[in-house]
Amino acid sequence: MTYFDYLRYIPYVLLFALATALIYGWGLWRARNQARDLESMLSAKGIGRIRRALKKNGPMTRKELESVVQGLTASQPFSRSRVGVTDPKKFLDSLLPYMLKQKLIEEQTQGKKTVYLYRK
Repeated sequence: MTYFDYLRYIPYVLLFALATALIYGWGLWRARNQARDLESMLSAKGIGRIRRALKKNGPMTRKELESVVQGLTASQPFSRSRVGVTDPKKFLDSLLPYMLKQKLIEEQTQGKKTVYLYRK
C-alpha cells in the first residue's frame, strides 16, 4: 500500500475522535449539573404531591403536609444517584413559600392554626 492509500482513513479517524470528544463532554456537563437537576426534580415531585394531597383532602396543616412529602425521592434516568427528603420540615420551609409566591396554593388561618388550600 502506498502513502495515499492510508490518507483515505484519516476522515474516519477524525470523525471517531470527534464523536468521542462529544460524548465525553456531554458526560462531564451532566455530572457537573447533576446535583442541581436532582434538586429541581425533587422539588417538582414535592409540588405535585402537595397539590394532589390538597386537592384530594382539602385544607391541610403544615404537620399533615410533612407526612405527604416524607420519603419522597428523585433520580435521573440511567443514573444510580438519588436524592430524597430526610427532613420534611426543612423541605417544606423551602417549598411552601415558593408555592405561595407562584400562587399554586393559598394560606389561610383557621382559629389558631394555619392551613394550606389548593388553588385552581
